[in-house]
Amino acid sequence: MDSIINIQKAVDYIEDNICEKLEYSIIAKQAYMSSFHFQKLFSLIIGYTLGEYIRNRRLSFSREDVLSTDMKIIDIAFKYGYSTPEGFTRAFYRFYGVTPLAARRRQCSLDSFAKISIQSMLEGESGRMKDLSKRGYSVQDNGAVYYTNDMDKTSKWFEDVLGWYAGVEARNDEGIGTYGCVLPFPGELVHMKIADFNGFHMFYGEPDKRVILFTNITGIDKLYSFVKENGWNKISEIKEQPWGGRTCNVTTIDGSIITFCELI
Repeated sequence: MDSIINIQKAVDYIEDNICEKLEYSIIAKQAYMSSFHFQKLFSLIIGYTLGEYIRNRRLSFSREDVLSTDMKIIDIAFKYGYSTPEGFTRAFYRFYGVTPLAARRRQCSLDSFAKISIQSMLEGESGRMKDLSKRGYSVQDNGAVYYTNDMDKTSKWFEDVLGWYAGVEARNDEGIGTYGCVLPFPGELVHMKIADFNGFHMFYGEPDKRVILFTNITGIDKLYSFVKENGWNKISEIKEQPWGGRTCNVTTIDGSIITFCELI
């Protein structure tokens, strides 16, 4: 639960400083994460990027100033971080479908964009979080470097077959993915030590046709069923090992092999 509390602290920090200049690195520090890790996790849970969430909350706050005060539009714009009233007006119109002056004159009823509750969102399991949390197993730890010639295809495979989050973070001039991350979210959000990187890195290169990852999980039977149900048959039968574990191998779309282990 500490991870949930820490992420909520970051959300609370945004709320308390909504009219100030918000630095992503400072927001992430509230949750004891790197800016990169926090932004990825935030987007996965909320469904909005960090920048989109901040902008929407500021526009929601500005609604009250537009409708309930006689503040000048230029002052409201500056209050919520816009450099010009024109920029604020365009953002307000895109969000509400009416300009600030028109909304004030007509006293329009405008919907608000509410502050998020991380706990409620996880308990509600909406959208992609709900889809990925159906896996029924959780990753305890791993560590690897993964090479692929098609990072987009590989990322989709990890999401579709294993239910992991995968994303391409850097591309070359030709648009080819050169670096990415694979993270075993979302079931682990409550259980893992969220400040630590719990996934692995992807790089562009020739895939290794051998075991590239040995990862400890809980729920290996559910993993087996999950992979099969997703239409991927390149998974070995679960075997009991003489050293006290149960293992199975999954061959990825690139021909690399991931060994999953559950201690018994």
